[in-house]
Amino acid sequence: MTEWFEEFFDDLYYDTYSVFEDEERNEREARFIADALGLAPGSLVMDLGCGYARHAVHLAKWGYKVICLDLSRHLLERARGRVSRFGVGDRVELVRADMRSLEYESEFDGIYMFFTTFGYFSDRDNARVLEGVARALKPNGVLLIDLLNPARIMHHAYIYGGVRRTWYKAGDYVVLEESNYDIRGGRIDTRRIFYKGGSVAAERRFTIRFYMYWEIEKMLESVGMVIERAYGSYSGDGYSVASPRMIVVARKIEEA
Repeated sequence: MTEWFEEFFDDLYYDTYSVFEDEERNEREARFIADALGLAPGSLVMDLGCGYARHAVHLAKWGYKVICLDLSRHLLERARGRVSRFGVGDRVELVRADMRSLEYESEFDGIYMFFTTFGYFSDRDNARVLEGVARALKPNGVLLIDLLNPARIMHHAYIYGGVRRTWYKAGDYVVLEESNYDIRGGRIDTRRIFYKGGSVAAERRFTIRFYMYWEIEKMLESVGMVIERAYGSYSGDGYSVASPRMIVVARKIEEA
């Protein structure tokens, strides 16, 4: 049986997300990633769940070596064209793989998972992702995970009575989004209906496991990592209950 993430990240995803991701935004977020990781240019980093490499090309332009890993053939093809346009093919490697089965060991100075790229799977498989990340990092390596703020999620669940419906325009489409908040299971189950020219063009569903700060902290500690700091936005604000994001930066404990 096909799982949602195997088909979700296709050309429709690109067409309806990239319209909000102009190059100024991409570069600004890439600078935040670089600053939060705190690694010198020349370091080897992994963009885990890279999509179409919207941040990786900027990091490469600044001198970082980047392994871009994603499962989506569609987005990796977009990434290939983007890497070529930016002229950074000598510093970016594209890899198609499942993040639950990372095969690296003590190779990376840093890894980042940006824009809610963590939480696609069961708790066990999400833990497997972190296990693979910890193995892939060098001792003292650093990890950035960018998540939705769970406090904000629970606030929305409360004020919308468990179901939130919104309309928005994305490129050539008008999108109806319905999100169901499963507080017991810690998940958001979302359905999107895409309208074009007044007719339904497509429908997509996805589910994200959201974690409380203490849950992420415990999961990271179980794989030998310690959270050093947390941000609440891409501007570098501190994390609080009112933050739009929960961005944690953790370090792999250096072996004695």
